[in-house]
Amino acid sequence: MKRHANGNDVVRISISLPSDLLDGFERTMKRIGFTDRSKAIQTAMRAFISENEWTAESSKGAGLIELLYDPKTRNIEKALTLIQHEYNHIVTSSTHIHLDESNCLEVIIVRGNAKSIKRLARELAGNKGIKRIKINFVKVI
Repeated sequence: MKRHANGNDVVRISISLPSDLLDGFERTMKRIGFTDRSKAIQTAMRAFISENEWTAESSKGAGLIELLYDPKTRNIEKALTLIQHEYNHIVTSSTHIHLDESNCLEVIIVRGNAKSIKRLARELAGNKGIKRIKINFVKVI
């Protein structure tokens, strides 16, 4: 272990990666302006922790649920709206964007505990026609 200039301990690690994953990572880090692989990996690790730390069910915070779905699926809009009404204690607003004939994006802004937000996301994801769901959450510290 080595002491970094900012006072934090720094640990050197070694990892094994598929070459295509490393190539893609390095292309991306250079494209967005990173010149130091260690800094880029640290940033990626912090994002990973932040994106997944909220899953502790006692966490409270706010965020959004992004849904990509096929609008041609029978009654999909009605089903999504009814579910959001059931969770009106955590849904603060939503917006809908028509992307093309086969894709709509619904963004639902939520605030509350992680347990309720995960339950809402599961109910939304369980509908036929949902192509993708992503949760972005900011934990209240």
